[in-house]
Amino acid sequence: MTAECILLLEPEIVARQPLADYLRDCGFKVLEAANAAEARALLVAQPVAIDAVLADVGGDAGETFALAQWVRRTLPSVPVILAGSIEKAAAEAGDLCNDGRALMKPYDHQLVLQQIKRRLAARKT
Repeated sequence: MTAECILLLEPEIVARQPLADYLRDCGFKVLEAANAAEARALLVAQPVAIDAVLADVGGDAGETFALAQWVRRTLPSVPVILAGSIEKAAAEAGDLCNDGRALMKPYDHQLVLQQIKRRLAARKT
């Protein structure tokens, strides 16, 4: 069985690297992006099937929300999980925040894993 693939969009390497390592230890393939443009390029190129996107909204929330909307239109079977300081950007998000509790920094790796598993399981039903 092929490992499910998570695209992790997190601009802060000190947050991205440990979370990516943890998710890999949990059996996921993880592609890393430092910004929305890198994430979109990976989604377009699709070197492997991407099963979920975990995206930080703390840096450039407008770009991250635009990416999330694009993913939902273009790849509707790929869940988008928003993370970071979402309160200040929630007004921009529209219905993007209705898919579940936002994940906050510093990341609780087990909470992130639970959210990913829940969203992937919901996609299969």
